[in-house]
Amino acid sequence: MPLELTVEQRDLESSLRSSLARTAAGDNVWDSLLEMGLTEVPFPENYGGAGFTLKDTAVVMAELGRSLGAGPYFSSVILAGFTLLHAGSDAAKTQHLPTIADGSVTAALVTGYPFASTSITASGGDDNTIVLDGAQEAVVTGADADLLVVVAEGPSGPELAVIGGHAAGVTRTARESLDFTRPLARIEFTGASAARVGGSHLIAGLDKAQAIAITALAAEQVGAARACLEMSVDYAKTRQQFGRAIGSFQSIKHRLTDMLVAIELAEAAVLDAADADSRSSGELFVAAATARVLASRAATFAAEESVQIHGGIGFTWEHPLHRYFRRAKTSELLFGNTAVHAETVAAALVP
Repeated sequence: MPLELTVEQRDLESSLRSSLARTAAGDNVWDSLLEMGLTEVPFPENYGGAGFTLKDTAVVMAELGRSLGAGPYFSSVILAGFTLLHAGSDAAKTQHLPTIADGSVTAALVTGYPFASTSITASGGDDNTIVLDGAQEAVVTGADADLLVVVAEGPSGPELAVIGGHAAGVTRTARESLDFTRPLARIEFTGASAARVGGSHLIAGLDKAQAIAITALAAEQVGAARACLEMSVDYAKTRQQFGRAIGSFQSIKHRLTDMLVAIELAEAAVLDAADADSRSSGELFVAAATARVLASRAATFAAEESVQIHGGIGFTWEHPLHRYFRRAKTSELLFGNTAVHAETVAAALVP
């Protein structure tokens, strides 16, 4: 695929960037996304979506990363939405995806990593229901979601279920996180009755949803890294030392150049991985893992270097850099750390 954006995608990028620049953190970000119809972007038209590509979704995620946009887009649309789309039954998709797409319902995905690996157990029930027990940590925006999409381990393998966030037997506890712009929660189930919604290709669907999720997260990381680079360039142009802008010093030039190289490489990998529909499952998993490795390294490197370039002000609570540093560190550990994804790439290169 072309490792560049189309004119339409550039327009989307520009429009969303302008909107997010005018928007404060929190619910206002979510409202802006709803007004622009961006929650509908990833889903097919027959499920209330706009039928856009994963590459379009990557554009949205990159801009949310650039602005550190809060809200449930990643958890509801990307994690829960794509899991239902690829691993859910036709009836479940028809029932739940339209409300996720229009934003009237927010959802959270309750699972571990890999997606088919979970600490939740499923038992009893019948063809339509299942009983959930167990607890899962680090559920993104899980404390506030209207709907929980749950991967559970049943007697015969993974099961997919949905249950209301306030249903009987569900206990949700907000957790403190290094990144306070992305809330996490502990979700515990105690004999909770949920709807069984797994499709006929559940495991393959979970694998594809996982690959798409880590690609989207990588896009967000690239957006955050670019924001760090831009702040550092602007600061280097104006901060004076010894009568000169610090950007004229060779050491600063080298730092900025290294940041740019890392970001460009990561962005190319993300755009390559975003070509999901034309890839075999094996190719998609490797491309997604490659994007995550490069994006995690770029985001962490850019945040760390930016703090150093900014000097004392970069360490203050008042400057936004600490928020990018926090996001970079927590995102690096979310849904498999860099080492885990590097092993996926290595296994593909050296069978």
